Amino acid sequence: MHCTAFYIIYISLVVSTALSYGQTQAATQRLFEIAAKEEAIYKQIAADPDFYSDADIERRVIELIEAYENYLENTSDDLEALILYGKLLRRAGDPETAFQVFLRADQLDPKLAVVKQQIGTYLAEKGKGKAALLYYQQAVEYEPESAVYNFSLGQLLYQFCDEFVNAEIYTRDAIDREMIKAFSKAVLLRPDNYDYYIRLGAAYYDQASPDWQTALRHWQKPNQTFKESYQIEIIHLHTARVLGKLGRHEEARKLAESVNHTALQKSKQEVLDELVQF
Repeated sequence: MHCTAFYIIYISLVVSTALSYGQTQAATQRLFEIAAKEEAIYKQIAADPDFYSDADIERRVIELIEAYENYLENTSDDLEALILYGKLLRRAGDPETAFQVFLRADQLDPKLAVVKQQIGTYLAEKGKGKAALLYYQQAVEYEPESAVYNFSLGQLLYQFCDEFVNAEIYTRDAIDREMIKAFSKAVLLRPDNYDYYIRLGAAYYDQASPDWQTALRHWQKPNQTFKESYQIEIIHLHTARVLGKLGRHEEARKLAESVNHTALQKSKQEVLDELVQF
């Protein structure tokens, strides 16, 4: 009798586990299909921005949002789904709802860098620098080898510099050090990222006491990654400006005058006008 009862309980557990496993597999497959569909749409947009009409994009995004919402009705604690859904909402221009989704994800797992970054970004966009700072710092703490998290922290420190100093969170010197540290780490992790490279160079003269010598070394350091003429000429303009600040006016003028790209002529003239003042 006891053996029979035990056997029945055992069979029930096996069936229950099997059903749960099957449901989990089905849910995972469903989420994969939604995410794959989203990726395909945005890849197509990136490859050909005119491929979809505005109405078609709107319809497809609404379908994706509904698919995520339907999925989350039965799997509300699925972190991966929450993160994907939150990111889609931001893409779709609904940061408020996305923020609530990321807060939910943060409750489920308070040590996910991507979630901290998303929450911090929302707060920064709302002008809440002090609140955003904690989340950005946590994102870097949890994923220190992420270039984008380090870069974002540097941007935040620059953007809310006065607020942080006035609140006595940092001294100005400390902000400058941490800003340079964050941008430097981003460049170290992604030396092929032109935007990171340019931002680090500019950061040397965003400091309270501009470090023109270090900026010059940055711009003049051989870099084989950036080979497009437009990229090179932007670097030349930065270098020319720094040379002018260091009193090397003739070198600066010659370098600035070598810039020929049409889109850079206004910036070129600004550098030349600045050199005349020295």
